[in-house]
Amino acid sequence: MKQPRVSATNAALTRIGQVRSNRKQPQAGLRIAITGRENGAFVYEMQLIAPGEERQGDMIVDALDGIPIHIPLASAPYLDGITLDADLPMGAVRVENPNPLWLDPIAEAVQRLLDDEINPSVASHGGHIDLLDVADGVAFIHMGGGCQGCGMAAVTLGQGVRTAILDTFPEIREVRDTTDHAQGANPYYQAAKK
Repeated sequence: MKQPRVSATNAALTRIGQVRSNRKQPQAGLRIAITGRENGAFVYEMQLIAPGEERQGDMIVDALDGIPIHIPLASAPYLDGITLDADLPMGAVRVENPNPLWLDPIAEAVQRLLDDEINPSVASHGGHIDLLDVADGVAFIHMGGGCQGCGMAAVTLGQGVRTAILDTFPEIREVRDTTDHAQGANPYYQAAKK
């Protein structure tokens, strides 16, 4: 797999240096992962990775002045050509990404189905459903907002989302909900106490 090209502004390099210094990890690398897509944009997770704490399945890109960039293989195609930036003095590092949200036309079509046919209904309950990925015939989704922790989430998934995806896309054989429903802060319907 081709290594993604990563660049950074001076502000981002300064901010990363400040964080490495504050955490007393001057040799730490920066891990950048795409963890989802919401409202037409990528959702990122960034964290420092100390030498020796590298994660299996990550590639290491030596693109920035002595700061190794750790990228999960699944995120790599979507991170090619990114620029890291920050607002100083204390602004967070952000990713400017020129890539489309989906490189796979099936995944793009599934997200469009969610956006056009499913999310308008769940939005009336304060929720939203996002596609994380389509791999090996499995669509991985995440339920957020009022859907996360909702007592009716299993019904929404089983009778609505799963049926719509499987009926529309014969190449998809399974739909998996990756949501941690125990962490739902404001579910539309409270789950029953057991």
